[in-house]
Amino acid sequence: MRSVGAFITQCLGISLLGTMSLATLPSYPPHAREIPGKVTAAMPLSSSAPEQNNTTELFSRMTARHHWQETHLDQLSVVRTYKMQNDKDKVVAEEVVDMKYRAPGTETFTSTSGKGSGFVRHHVFQRLMKREENGVRADKNPDSLITPQNYTLQVVGKGRIGGSDCSVIYAVPKRKETDLFEGKIWVDNRDFAIVKIAGHLAKSPSFWIKQVNFVRDYQKIDGFWLLSREEAVSTVRIFGKETLTVDYQDYTVNGVGAVQSLLTNVAHRRTRLGQ
Repeated sequence: MRSVGAFITQCLGISLLGTMSLATLPSYPPHAREIPGKVTAAMPLSSSAPEQNNTTELFSRMTARHHWQETHLDQLSVVRTYKMQNDKDKVVAEEVVDMKYRAPGTETFTSTSGKGSGFVRHHVFQRLMKREENGVRADKNPDSLITPQNYTLQVVGKGRIGGSDCSVIYAVPKRKETDLFEGKIWVDNRDFAIVKIAGHLAKSPSFWIKQVNFVRDYQKIDGFWLLSREEAVSTVRIFGKETLTVDYQDYTVNGVGAVQSLLTNVAHRRTRLGQ
């Protein structure tokens, strides 16, 4: 039974690779003009435009933002805390890691502390980090997969997260693949950056995994939109629920220490699956 449990735990790690820990690059307004000392925000979508035009324009601005950000990040460092909990909310394993990114595609991870299951730390946490390193070198960022080729998007409403007024979009994948998801995306109406994603994987990576629900929260630091927390909850046949979280703290962006917004942090912590 222990070997089966270990196999399922490893499957859980694999299932989260498509949704966790790659989207660390910052988000900037897509049509901003560079002015020394500040960034000029893009204009919000016109509420009078037809819905299809709004969706197309939103796609375009999100894509432009993604490409713009890649040209403006020289280096980034952050302290991450990886944590795995079982269906009784008991911490199975935890690891604190210093991550450093340097353009154009180098990431390094240095573990500073760890406790709990060595199997989970090695086969889940370390595997996530290794996959991320390879993904960054290959320029594979999960946010870049949010394109008209992969998803049908529909603006379904408005919402406010922290200090951001957002368009709420429902994303439906065009194919059932483990790298794609179905769910909601909150997009800042000024920066056209992703503030939050909540959904489930379009396809389960294993017979043992019934479903993987996830939430990814972002925060704005010194003009950059960066991950603040990721959570993935997997329903495992027979064994119940497993939860993996990654918390992000103490950012340094382009060599400058960033002060994390307390209000943003509190607002993100209040978000939960399905909200």
